Amino acid sequence: MRNIRGTLLLLGFSFLLQSVVTAQIHDRLHWVFPVDSVDQVDFDLVDPFVVDNWDGNQIMVTSEITVYNATKGIMKFFIEENKRWEIIDTLQNGILTIDSYQSRRAPIQSGGEECYEIVKVKVFLPSDYMRKADSESWIRKKEEEESQE
Repeated sequence: MRNIRGTLLLLGFSFLLQSVVTAQIHDRLHWVFPVDSVDQVDFDLVDPFVVDNWDGNQIMVTSEITVYNATKGIMKFFIEENKRWEIIDTLQNGILTIDSYQSRRAPIQSGGEECYEIVKVKVFLPSDYMRKADSESWIRKKEEEESQE
């Protein structure tokens, strides 16, 4: 009888602990943008981002997203239908702007509680682009600048 009580108590505690512990949902998204006729790249992203040069011939953007106290269904909705973390591009006069699809985001709610989210964005620019001083713009290096390196 004592073993049964102990087992039931342990099971009850386990179920309680599972309902108290918040779910952590994680996903990674990526986009690729061509730079054929692009002289300058500007950024207007909602989330903090890091830019690295790479040997590729396109721009690649990755977003690593973690949402706490949410379900997979909530995450799927915000990725596929709401496009909460979508990255888009606009090309005008040789200037490519990498932009967040949603410029403002209300907090995610689940079961009446706010879901905490962490978004890390990393941008990979072809190595023939360099950062313009004191700005979030990157410009294509001139041929003579590339040959001096």
